[in-house]
Amino acid sequence: MAIQYTIEGKSLLKTAQLRAVARGIEKFTTTSSTDSHAGDQIVGLSFVTTKTIQKLNKHYASNDYPTDVLSFNYSADKNKGASGDIVICEEIARSQADKHNVSLEAELTLLLLHGTLHLLGFDHQDQAQITSLDKLQSDIMEALHYKYRDFEWSH
Repeated sequence: MAIQYTIEGKSLLKTAQLRAVARGIEKFTTTSSTDSHAGDQIVGLSFVTTKTIQKLNKHYASNDYPTDVLSFNYSADKNKGASGDIVICEEIARSQADKHNVSLEAELTLLLLHGTLHLLGFDHQDQAQITSLDKLQSDIMEALHYKYRDFEWSH
């Protein structure tokens, strides 16, 4: 599996950082060659305002509030991988970075990581999934040399 991010609009993360996140995900999620996540994955990435992400969250998830990250999987079979888009709210990312005393780059990396893992089929609908996803995110962030903050889980 190889993940490639395509940027729509301005990017708050450098190309080298996007490649590092992709390599980290690939390293920690690679299994056999028959893995359902095999193959190249193209992921669109956009950074948006609080107003825009709230509109998207309301329209696509029926949640009338802003959120930090949304993932949109365009694969007909969600188990086939990461063909989709990730939208990250810059203002919320900055606020969360300040709140958790981490750099903006670390927070954006975590949100990108979280969104990509959703596209790959990982979820957090129950405690077992939360525990598994939390460990995976922590391991990847550590491999990327970032402090892993306590993730505020919501279903």
